[in-house]
Amino acid sequence: MCKLKIKNFGPIRDGLKENSGFLEIKDTTIFIGNQATGKSSIVKLYATLVWLEKTLYRGDITEKSIVQYNRFRNKYCEYQGLKNYFLTNTYIEYIGDVYSFVYKDEKLSIKREENKDFLAPQIMYVPAERNFLSVVDTPEKLKGLPKSLYTFLEEFEKAQKKQSNNIQLPINNISFEFQKQNKISYIIGKNYKIRLAEASSGIQSLLPIYLVSKNLSESIDGKNDVSKESLSRKKQKKLQEEVAKILSNDKLSEEVKEASYQLLSSMYTNACFINIVEELEQNLFPTSQKNLLFSLFKFLNQTEGNKLILTTHSPYIINYLTLAIKAEQILKKISNNSILLEDLEKVISKESCIDGRTSIVYELTENGIIKILPTYHDMPSDENYLNIKLDETNDLFYQLLEIEDKIESKNKNEIKSRDN
Repeated sequence: MCKLKIKNFGPIRDGLKENSGFLEIKDTTIFIGNQATGKSSIVKLYATLVWLEKTLYRGDITEKSIVQYNRFRNKYCEYQGLKNYFLTNTYIEYIGDVYSFVYKDEKLSIKREENKDFLAPQIMYVPAERNFLSVVDTPEKLKGLPKSLYTFLEEFEKAQKKQSNNIQLPINNISFEFQKQNKISYIIGKNYKIRLAEASSGIQSLLPIYLVSKNLSESIDGKNDVSKESLSRKKQKKLQEEVAKILSNDKLSEEVKEASYQLLSSMYTNACFINIVEELEQNLFPTSQKNLLFSLFKFLNQTEGNKLILTTHSPYIINYLTLAIKAEQILKKISNNSILLEDLEKVISKESCIDGRTSIVYELTENGIIKILPTYHDMPSDENYLNIKLDETNDLFYQLLEIEDKIESKNKNEIKSRDN
């Protein structure tokens, strides 16, 4: 399990005070908190570090090239717009599967962990600005957009082109169609067919997440192993050259050749999918939030090693996570009872059930501190930041009622006084 410690980085000050300061990035990891508390800062930094770990493992870059000239900050973190989040006392420590990174005193050090297994991940960062891709015909021609948005655009275009049939979307009984001849995306309902650019903001937000997540999760699904198709020509050529060297080496036994080939294969194919989504709830009705979230849970469960990391302002997301965890607990008790399983499936698909032991929710505060949300029987506590804000609304409403009562009481007293 990857761990990340952050202090004095952007809006984050003391960071997490529990667990020796380390955030554990579990299979399902959710960050909640007010604006500008550091949710996106954490997930963007994590995306950068896990990508660097993967790239180092594959040999595409060297440790020296990252450390020199402060490239970690000026190049790799700048890609996610984090360059100016660094302070003179910033401390970052990342413990991955095969590499560890420590940023201290404005310098980065890297350590290789030997003899450890590594599942090379397909990493996808889904930015909050994704709606823009649905309303502009040629967004790739525009300049000045966030760099991560261009990367997501590439995956969105790939996902659209790979669809041979209409794709059913998880909301409102609508489907998606991509016409390859004219490169136009359509949304199809019961009695209508419109271009994606004409669809509602919720559909424009949901479609890119759903389509890209579906395509990438299936590309590394063990049952549909097409991950090798995603290799660039340069990487394919490099892999072929390395394989040729192994096979032509007469000094190696067949067992050694096979082991070497398996190692190379693991280095150049993606074995799992890390899906990082900003504000999943954007422009979505609560029921649509649920359907999209449960779809992402399904993709998460398709392959061992997958991760789903979310930032959210929606209390519904935490509540739906609780449902998925409770459903998993019930699923384990059902055994082979088909009737009870059918009852469960009416509430939530067994494919979307989540193990609470591999889930965690972090709360970020306005004073730069991170807290782990307490759990009850592995389910997130109701006493979380988002629910508390809902309770505050109720409290304000009661205050208004009290004012109203005072007004009515005052009016009654005035009338009584006049009558006397």
